[in-house]
Order: sequence, then C-alpha cells, then structure tokens
Amino acid sequence: MSLSRRNFIKSTALLGGGIAIGFNLTGCSKSPPFPNMSSTALQPNAFLQVTAQGDVILQLHKSEMGQGVFTGLTTLAAEELNMDPAQIIVQHAEFHPDFRDPEFYVMITGGSSSVRLSFVSIREAAATLAAILKSAAAQQLNLPESSLSVVDGKVVHASGDILFADIVDTARTVPSPEAVTLTAPQDFKYIGYYNQRLDARAKVTGSSQFGIDVQYPEALTAVLIRSPDFGGKAKSFDAIAALAKSGVRTVLDVDGAVAVVADTYWQARQAASAVTIEWEKGPLSGVSSDALRDERHTLLETESGKNVEEKGEQSAASGDEVTALYDVPYLAHATMEPMNALAVVSPESIEIWTGNQSPDIALSAIADATGYRREQIRIHNQMLGGGFGRRILSDYLVEAARVAQLSGFPIKVVWSREDDMRGDFYRPNSSVKMSATIDNNVVTSLQAKVAAPSIMGQFVGAVSNTLMPQWIPDGLHNKLAGLAASSDPAATEGLVENDYQFPYMRTDYIMQETSIPIGYWRSVGHSQNAFFMESFIDELAARTGQDPLQFRLNHLPADSRRRKVIEEAAARADWGKPEAGQFQGIAVHESFHTMVAQVVSVSIEAKKIKVHKVVCVVECGIAVNPDIVSAQMEGGIVFALTAALKGDITVVDGAVQQSNFHNYEMLRMNETPEIEVHIMPSAESPTGVGEPGVPPLAPALANAVFAASGQRLRQLPLKLS
Repeated sequence: MSLSRRNFIKSTALLGGGIAIGFNLTGCSKSPPFPNMSSTALQPNAFLQVTAQGDVILQLHKSEMGQGVFTGLTTLAAEELNMDPAQIIVQHAEFHPDFRDPEFYVMITGGSSSVRLSFVSIREAAATLAAILKSAAAQQLNLPESSLSVVDGKVVHASGDILFADIVDTARTVPSPEAVTLTAPQDFKYIGYYNQRLDARAKVTGSSQFGIDVQYPEALTAVLIRSPDFGGKAKSFDAIAALAKSGVRTVLDVDGAVAVVADTYWQARQAASAVTIEWEKGPLSGVSSDALRDERHTLLETESGKNVEEKGEQSAASGDEVTALYDVPYLAHATMEPMNALAVVSPESIEIWTGNQSPDIALSAIADATGYRREQIRIHNQMLGGGFGRRILSDYLVEAARVAQLSGFPIKVVWSREDDMRGDFYRPNSSVKMSATIDNNVVTSLQAKVAAPSIMGQFVGAVSNTLMPQWIPDGLHNKLAGLAASSDPAATEGLVENDYQFPYMRTDYIMQETSIPIGYWRSVGHSQNAFFMESFIDELAARTGQDPLQFRLNHLPADSRRRKVIEEAAARADWGKPEAGQFQGIAVHESFHTMVAQVVSVSIEAKKIKVHKVVCVVECGIAVNPDIVSAQMEGGIVFALTAALKGDITVVDGAVQQSNFHNYEMLRMNETPEIEVHIMPSAESPTGVGEPGVPPLAPALANAVFAASGQRLRQLPLKLS
C-alpha cells in the first residue's frame, strides 16, 4: 500500500502543541476526529505523534497478545525515524475507522496479518513524520534539508542538533510531502536485527496492565452462572442464601444467565454456589460430539458436497483407489487470562476496559445488546493474556455492559477457568475422506472431501452488522451468513491452493449444520487440514514405496517455496539418520503466506509417545524481529503438541464435559521437546508468524509415530492401540 494525498492525514489541530501523523488503511474512511483530540490533551489515535515535550508516540492499532506486535510495529516506525524502538512510547489505540484492516475491513487482530499489512504503511507514516521534522528544522536553522538528518529524537546538523520539542511548533505549519523514500533493506538498522521485546520488562515485573488488572473506583465484581448446556436459560432462581453472604450486592437475571454482584471476585464466586437455579434446556439438548462425528461420516458417504477446487482432467485418475478417513475433535482456546471486562454505564455512554482482538465488532455487539449507539461506546483495549482467536468474539464484553446496565454499578465481569472451558467458541470438529488413485506405483489423483461446520456461518452475521449500513435489513445479513457458510474458506484452507502436482486434484466441502458455538482457533482451518493433507501424503509415499521426503520433492515444482523449505528442514534435522531408538516424521505447510517445515523425532515405550526434538524451518519474508519469529515458532509448536497429544473437547447432551486443566490437559515442561528454529533468509516483505508454526506439527508427529510403530493414526489426539 502506498500513501496518497487522499488517505494521508496530517493533523494540525491544537494537540497540546504537538503534531500527529495518521492515515486510513482502507482508503474508505471520511476520517472523523480521533478520540480524545482536544486542546488540552494530546491523545488522538493517530498512528504517530510528537508531543510538545518531544516524545514520539505510536498508537498500536493491533492487539498485543504475546505475538510481538508491540515490538514489531514499533520497530517499523523506529527504522524510518532512525531511533531506538525503546525510545518510542507505545499506546493501545481505541477504535477508529482509519484503523480498519484493508483485508477484513474491520479493526481486528487476526490472521497473522499485523506486521504484513503494516510493513509499508507504518514506515511511510514514520518517514513522513521524519521529513516534516527535517523541513521544520531547516526553516528554523536556515539550513538546507539535505544537510540534516533525524537521529534518536533530534535533528542533527554539522554544528550540533535540535530536539524535536524545539521544532514541533514549526512542524505543525509544514506541508506534508507529496512522497517519501523508505529505507532500503540493505540499509536497515533495526528491522531484521532488533532482538529485544519492548514489553518484556513490564511483563516480568508485573507493571504491564492486562484487562483483568484494570481497577475502577467503586467497581463491583460480577460472576455469571450460565446454563450447563448450550442455549439454555434460567427459568427461575432462588438467591436468598446468596444475598445473605458477605459483600453481595444483588443477584439478577441477565439475558438468561444469573449474575451475582459482590464487592470482590471471591465473594461473588462463593455466593454463586449458593444460588438455586431451575434451567430451561437449550436447543442442543441430546446433541453429542460422537453423534456429530457419525453424522459427518454419513455425509461423506452420501453427499457430493460443493466443489471448491479442481485441477486437471478427471479421466487422468486411473488405477487402484486408496482412501483414508481422518477426524479431529473440538478444541478450546484455554487462554492463560480468562475472559474479563470492566464496564461503566451512564445514560449517555458506555466505557469498557478489556483485552479484545476486534473492538470494531465488539462495538456493534454491545450496541445491539444495550440499545446504545456505537458512537456512545468506547473500548479501552489492554494487553491480552492470550487470544488465539477467542478474543475476536465479544460475548464477555456484552455481559459486562449488560450487568452494569441492569445493576446500575460499574461492573467487572471475570470468568473462572470452568466458565472459560465450557463457554468457549471451539475449534470446529472436522472429518475428511482423503482418496487417491495409484497406477503402477504412480499417484494419478489426489482428492479431499471435507465435512465440517462453518465458522463463517456463525461469524459473518456479526461482521456484516459492523460493515454494512444499519438500513440494510437483517434478512440480507442472514443470507450473507448462509452464503459464506456454504463455501467457507476456513473449512478447506490448506487443502486447496497448495503446489503439490498430481494429474488430477479435487477438493469438495460439505457443511455440517450445528449450533454448537465455534470460532477461530490459532491457524484456523490449517490446524486440521495440514494434518489431513500431510498425513495422507505420507501414506501415499508408503504405498508407493518411496521415502516421505523424496515423494514430496517428486511432486513439487523445482522453484517451489515448499520444496526449498522442506529441503532445508531435512538437511537441518539430518533426515534419515535419527538418534538410536528414535524415528522421524516430516511435514510442510503454507499458511498466512508463510511456509513452515518441521521434522519431529519420537520414541515409543509402553504405547506412550515421547517427542524428543522438533526441527523447524520457516520462510516468512523479512524477519522484522528474528527473536520474536523464533519465539512464535516455538510457542506454536508447544501449542500444537498439546492439541495433538491431549486436546479433546467432548459434548454430551448439549454440554461440554471438560472443565479445567485436570481433564483438558496442557503439555507439561517435562514433556516439551528440544525445539530448533531456523529462519530462511529473505528480502521479501514480511508474512505471518503468529500461527504458521502450528499446522505442520501434528502430521509430522503422526508420521513419526507411524515410522516408529507401524500404526497409521488418523484421529487426533494421537493414541496408540
């Protein structure tokens, strides 16, 4: 993206004597005033600001949830301002239409897109600011601009320097440049080299503020008791015993749940156990995850589905047919920080403090639930203690707003781990029938038929309310949701648009109707489809008597990124030469424009899988911060290992059976393997790194287990018989 005079905004309002640089990412905004812009407070949500005191402030329009955007986006600005990233003050941005994502058209953090979509735009904003400051200094010093340079918060010239604070007033009068020249990659000083995390010290010392840390004068805490099964509501409740407990202020019905409001969380939690509730069963009463899996298997045998991709001629599919049925379960997000939000409601406004991945969507959800207009609602975003897609949803913000609205108190809603586990929007369960034809040890076709619920079918309605004008009827929103569901790209991503070459290839999708709440989970459809594809590729290698690595190379173009990355991973892992008693598996997958290959080494003892080592190679364009890239690969691998070995959410009679980490286990430190990450050098623009480390792990692990045991495991979590 290139800045133009149409979408570039240089604010010269009375910003407390400062200057603000901003632009809209979509080019569609009329750029209304930024929140808090006034003559007395310098708090506009522009991308970059210089205060009257000379401080440089970056408005972070993406949510920091551990993935490193706090540091990564700051590094982009620092490169063009020629200053240490640690010198820039970073603030969490509130919603503004100029912050809407150019791909999703909502203000959102997801899809591993934050650095990729900001790589040019933030640098251009910073370069523009640097040019304005140089021009201002040139005027004041009566020197040619060519003799000046911007360095560490100063404009430097032959005989000295001048602080930003001393030229801000002049800078406010300087016209914006028509164009700027960005730093060439060979001249990068911070991009590709800066290996610190700007948020590390605050997190280690406990001074950083997450949503759950926010305090507000006289705020009370609410604990909500929700139906044990999906969609159920309270018919009646008896709160006499709860109201008698210390600190309890009120107990009330909140849209079918029961809220206990008390002075402290523990008082509310203890009182909640004393409330007697009669529940009305939800519409999913009697539904189980086992029955849904059986239904998907039937659909795969009886329905043709919707064709998503077809390459080659079907007549080329000659030879013997080979089929394999794969299954993956529902998965919870299990973020370290449970859902929480603090809401203050007045007749004129609603203010919410929380950690959320999409304040844009949240504004619409809160407005719909409370009757307030979007313009009356403000969301103050904080650090997130894990998102993984869960905090794209707004249910916990709506709860806080509604309890505050109905009770008349400032309210902090805090979920327990049990609330979180049983009230999640789960990674969809999914089944796929993989099939191929083999003629004289030559694979002549590869086909995939997916049966899975649609995330888009549940999600698009909320997004369409945000994106589409209010005068558009709800019926059209519903039609859009149905259309999106029928061809949900999340259901088949990773199976389509890969560069494996076979004479005939086809992918079909069957949407399974279900109201069990589902949502985006780290790497989304790639999380299961990489397992399906790369496991079956391994099966085909075994069927044709070929080495799994060589089979893949035989079916990849010579210039394929996939080929280059998997060759590098094989070399780094010394493929084919495992340690004594260990066995290797390999997989490669592209997601979010990033290619990742992994080699997993395992041993098996008493039917227990032990993972010894994971070698990971990632090609992600320019690694803005190599240390963060490595950390994201490592975190993704541990996340994926947890799911591959332990993850399983089961539903019985419309209710989730798991409740905490005793029956939804996490990978423990003693189970964590050695992880080795290698970043392929690249001069291309950055691609995503928050999620791509997840997908290749499960198939590489399953392939290693096959090498070790001879058992082909086609269902997650992996369990040997």
